[in-house]
Amino acid sequence: MRYQDWLRWGTLTGIFLIPFVAFIIADGGSNHGLYIPLSNLFFPFITGKNFAFRILVELTVLFYVLLALREPKYRPRGGVVLWTVLAFVAWMAIATIFSVDPIKSFWSNFERMEGYLSLLHMLAWFVVAGAVLAAEHLWDRFFNVSIAASALMGFDALMQLFHWVPISSQSGPRVDTTFGNATYLAVYLLIHIFLTLYMLARRGDKVWLQVFYGLALVLQVVGLYFTETRGALLGVVGGLIIAALWIVIRGRGAQLRQLRQTSIIGLCIIVVLVGAFFALRSTSIVANSNTLKRLSDISLSDRTTQSRFLLWNMVLKGAEEKPVVGWGQENFSYVFNKYYDPKMYDQEQWFDRAHNEFLDWLIAGGIPAFVLYVALYGLGVYAIWRSKLSVPEQAALFGLLAAYAFNNLFVFDNLVSGLYFFLLLAYLHTLTKREAPSLRLSQPVSDQLMAIAAPVVAGVLLVGGWALNAPGLARASVLLDALQTQKSVQNQQGISVAANRPSQENLVSFNQVLGDTAWPGNPLGKQEVVEQLFQFASRVAPQSGIDPQVKQTVFETTYAAGSALMTQRQGDARLELFMAAFLLQFGQAQEALKHFQTALTLSPKKQQILMEIAGTYIQLGQPQLALATFKEAFDLEQNSDVARIYYAAGLYTVGQSAAADKLLSDRFGAPITDNDDLLRIFTDARLFDKAAAIWALRVEKNPKDVQTHLGYASALFASGNKAATIAELKKIEVLEPSAAGQMEQLIKQIQDGSLKPQQ
Repeated sequence: MRYQDWLRWGTLTGIFLIPFVAFIIADGGSNHGLYIPLSNLFFPFITGKNFAFRILVELTVLFYVLLALREPKYRPRGGVVLWTVLAFVAWMAIATIFSVDPIKSFWSNFERMEGYLSLLHMLAWFVVAGAVLAAEHLWDRFFNVSIAASALMGFDALMQLFHWVPISSQSGPRVDTTFGNATYLAVYLLIHIFLTLYMLARRGDKVWLQVFYGLALVLQVVGLYFTETRGALLGVVGGLIIAALWIVIRGRGAQLRQLRQTSIIGLCIIVVLVGAFFALRSTSIVANSNTLKRLSDISLSDRTTQSRFLLWNMVLKGAEEKPVVGWGQENFSYVFNKYYDPKMYDQEQWFDRAHNEFLDWLIAGGIPAFVLYVALYGLGVYAIWRSKLSVPEQAALFGLLAAYAFNNLFVFDNLVSGLYFFLLLAYLHTLTKREAPSLRLSQPVSDQLMAIAAPVVAGVLLVGGWALNAPGLARASVLLDALQTQKSVQNQQGISVAANRPSQENLVSFNQVLGDTAWPGNPLGKQEVVEQLFQFASRVAPQSGIDPQVKQTVFETTYAAGSALMTQRQGDARLELFMAAFLLQFGQAQEALKHFQTALTLSPKKQQILMEIAGTYIQLGQPQLALATFKEAFDLEQNSDVARIYYAAGLYTVGQSAAADKLLSDRFGAPITDNDDLLRIFTDARLFDKAAAIWALRVEKNPKDVQTHLGYASALFASGNKAATIAELKKIEVLEPSAAGQMEQLIKQIQDGSLKPQQ
């Protein structure tokens, strides 16, 4: 076989493996249904897929570059879509250089694994897939492989639906398969629904293909429905309407008469279904379906809708401040913190995305990036409109672009949706490239030059791929080890059992991931390592059984690592809070206060920071300053129950109980309400009678729960009410006869005075 054939097969293998990246989970082989396991990595649903995609693309580029040098037909050809994609990526390079944090803009982190490095891989994927699949006339075959993969994903969703395999913890009852996120799965299925319709219109003349596409559509639609993702579901409906309208408007001739009639009927069915939905939205039919219930909850006053509007308003303020080059990829958190609106008190406090892909690019790269990104959709529409595709084929692609764009108005891209967007652009580029000047040279590179080029290209791409991936892979693996709180040991019988892991061992692993885990080292994931180290140190600090010298070492290591990261990523309110909380745990309240105050200057309207500052004032013995700060937080947004409760805590602390009672009564109807924060505040403020009153409410709700009765008894005893405490302990004897002896012993100690409150 000629070496060109090896290069061709290597390139095609890489391209055709990409659709199966969606099945990767880096969890070491747990039971997740239909998936490809990799060794354990931090953020297993994200890192495994991303590292696999990058490595596959890099290896495919290695084969492709050599193949294109030898075979001119594989070289990319010019076209307006290609030039726009190149302009977009080039502009984002400028935005990365001038970003708030260029390091994070380039490398991203484990949770997202995006950044400019990811965009470069998307560009490579766009060029290679577009050039090779067009040259080999393999687009249809590739789409069929991808549709088959999506059908398997839909079947995996059914297995989750019937509880044959577990759903990830963050998705609740919503199916999420190998994505670990129902929204990510939804957009994947959305894309494939329209790809399947496109191929049905293109190759649906054979019965076996009709069966294949029909089965795929059923699995895709059912899977999408049970993701309960509103944006994707509405996007599909909108896309189908666009597709049907295109067929109705442009469908001409006898061969399209039946399809045109079917489209009209389909539009009527959609109108009827939408009308029926609104008519039945208040009935049990809708209420008993999680998906329909979520759809019925959509309104301008909906909590999620309101939060999106608030978030997008922050985006516009950030874009106004940096309209040209933006803030850089992965730096939306700076905008969110600086322009934070207290009305988002009941939402996530650390948004790192605008939850709108268009606005995310506006923040990342300014107005030029936003315009170029929107232009990609416009050029896609133009390419479809000017193509020689049939009307049904055009309709399916128009529907895909419309559905995807609508979905991206409310969410952001992930790896898989992003790679399919660039794949779609590559395909649309092939529909227009013949109209643009060719970039191909007329002659292939000689064998002699290939002998020189091959080792150079291989060396650059292999060494570069190692440098880009190996350090991050190693760090993601070792970080998991650093977080383990238990280890396996052998008991006297030689049986492996779980035992608590010494903190020294965790610290050894943390030191390893803080350094360069593999040659030549890179910063990917270091921020998450430091954040996890902050949390580890904060757990170590209050533990009395740990050697003081070990605690000191943990403190010094964490402080040094945190300070170094804060020097690199200056102005990050989240890191300032991490540092402050860590210092508080080690008894350095005054130093912690400085970091809390710095965080406040970076995010002046965030109630969370103000309440942390107030709590620190209490620790420093300055209750009046604490009260004033609690009030400031409350005044920013009085609808926040947490801010109200903490303001009441400040009032209780300075002895203004009547004012505190009124503050709580105004919101809850009484100063006593079942609330965990309020219970903790009453306990900390030694208002044990009020704490006991909350426990009484809980006992009333759960009269047979032993732990609730124990909590009530503890609060009663702390308040000094011995008789009521003994009565409650006797109730526990009845509920839990096996604990009668222990309860009798406690009663005896209370009666003879040997057990005293707070002992």
